[in-house]
Amino acid sequence: MLSDFNLFGRAYRATSHEIWVSVKLLVVVTVCFAVVLFLAESTTNDGYTFWDALVWTFVKYVEDPADIVSAPVTVVGKVVGTLVGVLGIAIFAVPAGLIGSGLMEAMDENKREKELDEYYRRVRKAFRRGANKSLRTYLNSLPDKGGEALSRLNFVPQRISAARLQVRQGMDMKDIFEVCRKYPDLCLKNLAEATENTADDLFVVEMFPKNRSYGCCIGRGSKVTIVCPTGYSDLGIGWYGYYLAKLGGFNYVCKSIEADTDELDSFYNMSDEPLCNKRTRAEYDKRNREELKVLDRKEHMRAEYLADIHALAGARDSWVIILADHLKNDENTFDLHFASALNDGSEQTVKDTAPYKALYEALATMATDQFGMVCTPQSARYPLLKKNVAYRLQREGLQGNIFVLRPSAQLVNFEDNKLLVALRMAQVISQQLDGNKGIGENDIADFAAPGYGFMETSADV
Repeated sequence: MLSDFNLFGRAYRATSHEIWVSVKLLVVVTVCFAVVLFLAESTTNDGYTFWDALVWTFVKYVEDPADIVSAPVTVVGKVVGTLVGVLGIAIFAVPAGLIGSGLMEAMDENKREKELDEYYRRVRKAFRRGANKSLRTYLNSLPDKGGEALSRLNFVPQRISAARLQVRQGMDMKDIFEVCRKYPDLCLKNLAEATENTADDLFVVEMFPKNRSYGCCIGRGSKVTIVCPTGYSDLGIGWYGYYLAKLGGFNYVCKSIEADTDELDSFYNMSDEPLCNKRTRAEYDKRNREELKVLDRKEHMRAEYLADIHALAGARDSWVIILADHLKNDENTFDLHFASALNDGSEQTVKDTAPYKALYEALATMATDQFGMVCTPQSARYPLLKKNVAYRLQREGLQGNIFVLRPSAQLVNFEDNKLLVALRMAQVISQQLDGNKGIGENDIADFAAPGYGFMETSADV
C-alpha cells in the first residue's frame, strides 16, 4: 500500500509543473469569460456586477450556480455559459490525464529501478574474490610460503570487461552505464586511456570500496597514509593503492566519486574552489539551484577528503604517500617516479629527508633487483605544482611528510605481477617508515574470506 502511495506521489511530482500551468491557464481563460459575460449581461441588467459574472463562471465548473447568481439571459451570455460548461470537463480531464501519464512513467521507472538493482547484484557477483597466480607462486617459493599472514590471499578483480557482462549477464551498454551511474561503488572506464594508443576502445567496470562522500577512507593506526586522489579518473590506481595499503597495514584514502561527471574536480592539483559549468559560486544567484547543489556537494567532498587526511596523518612523524600513475613511453622510460618539491627545488614537502632518502634507495634497489624496474631520481620528472594537494595540506597545517609516488600505468594495469610488486613495495615502505608493522589482523581475516567485492564498510579515523 505504501509503495502505491509513493508511486502516486512520484507521478504528481513529475507532472506538478504541467498541472499548475494548466490551472493557471484555466484561471486566465475563466476570468476572460467572466469579463465577456459581465459586458453582455450588464447591458440588460443594471444591477449585474463583475463579481456576479466571476462567481457564476467559477461555480459553473462544479454545480449549477442559479441558487447564487442568476443565469445569463443574453445570447452572448448563454454562449459563454455553454463554453464554460464545456471547459469544465477539462478541469478534471487534463489533470487526470497528466497524473495518469505520470503514473505510467513512475511505474516504468520503478520497474527500471528493480531491473538495475538486479543488474547490480549480477555485476557485483562478477567481482568474485580470488587468488593471484603470480603472487601465489612467489609466496610458495618462500620457505614459510609467506607465513600465516599471507598464507591465503583473495583479491577483488581489478576490473570486469563490459563485453563479459554483456555476454554472461545479458546486459547491454545502456544497462551497464545506468548501473554504474546509480551505484557509486561502480565506475565505467575505457581501458584504452591507460595507454598511448587510444584508438581501440575497451570499456571496463571498476569497483571501489565506499564509505565517504568522495569515496573511501580506512584508518589502520599507521604512520603511513596512502592517498589516491585520481581513483575516479585514472584506471586501476585506486585498486592498486587499496592493496598497497592493505598489504602494508597503511591507512587508505581514495577519491573515487565525482559530483559532476561532466566537469571533474581534481583532488590532485586542487583549484582554489570547485567549479560548476566552469563558473565559481560567486557567479551564480539563488535561482541557479541545481548548479549550487553541485557546488555544495563538491565543497562537502573536498572538506571531508582533506579533513580525513589531516586526521590520519596529523602527527609529526607521519607520512602521506600520494599515489598517481604516469604513461611510460620512449621519452619517459622510468617505472617509478618520486616527487616532493617544486621544479626549482625551492620548496619541499618532506621534512625528514634522511628516512625519505633511505626509502627511495631501498625501493629503487628492490624494484631494479627483483623486477628490472627503474626509478627516476627524486623530483627529476613530474615536479609538484604550487596547487598540488601536498602543498595545500601543508598550508593548512599538516605536520607530517608528504611526497608523490607515481608507478607506471603499464605496471598498475597490465603487468601480471603487479600485486607482487605492490606486496614488496608495501614491505619496504613498512620497514622504512612504519616500524615494520605490516599487515593487520583484520586484513588477514579479510583476505581469507570468500565472497564478492570489498569488505570494508566503515571508516576508522
